[in-house]
Amino acid sequence: MAIDSSVKFLYGSKFGRGLLSFILAIKVPALLGCFLRSGFSKFYIKKFIRLNGIDMTPWQGQKFKSFNDFFTRKKEITFDSEPSHLISPSDSLLSVYKIEENSSFHIKGADYALEDFFQDAEVAKKFVGGDCLVFRLCATDYHRYNYIDNGTVGENHYIEGKLYSVQPVALEKYKVFTKNRRSWAILKTENFGDVAQIEVGAFSVGGIVNHHTNASFKKGEEKGYFDLHGSTIVCLFEKGKIQLLPEILSATSAGEEYRVKVGQFIGTKI
Repeated sequence: MAIDSSVKFLYGSKFGRGLLSFILAIKVPALLGCFLRSGFSKFYIKKFIRLNGIDMTPWQGQKFKSFNDFFTRKKEITFDSEPSHLISPSDSLLSVYKIEENSSFHIKGADYALEDFFQDAEVAKKFVGGDCLVFRLCATDYHRYNYIDNGTVGENHYIEGKLYSVQPVALEKYKVFTKNRRSWAILKTENFGDVAQIEVGAFSVGGIVNHHTNASFKKGEEKGYFDLHGSTIVCLFEKGKIQLLPEILSATSAGEEYRVKVGQFIGTKI
């Protein structure tokens, strides 16, 4: 997928990174978010659809109040309902990483420690030796996400942070997933053990909206949505709980991102 030229400039040069720090310091993403939530932004919807080749068939005839109203649009989804099948929580590009026994893993040039995600060492211990699935949503993707199984969700922990891009060029320069604004919760699932799901905000994303806290949920039910622009969902699994499909393992082990759709069968319980 092509990298946006502005993102390449901001993250690929020393001057660009300095300018990015200034942009974030004066709250440009917040100001941009205010505009994109207003009725004045409606003019940009048709252009965005045309530039990105978005199929609007599910929303034919629907009127949107703002660009953000369009961006957070909702549709009916289908999903693989077989209990032993793991499904994707979102439309996204999937990367897969093993969590080492020292609680670290390597993503796009940066080493991450488990407790950096949660700021809680006790929670981190649960996922040592397990699997890390990174679902990177592009700006053109459907920005609502769904539960991967039946189960219960605990408290949503919101961590204020930066709003760096989640494109690969940004990941090479910053530990985006543990610096950016994020929300995490533990999902106690029927088939895949305890799963940590972390929703990570990106540039211009003003909100991470989760519908439930300390509640039960059903597979395929909507968990929440992102406001504006590309974002990421990180799912951490305990050791020995999932087996991904061979075609996904083949692609991701070669360093490629694998395109998935919300509700798609991507693996099985062990």
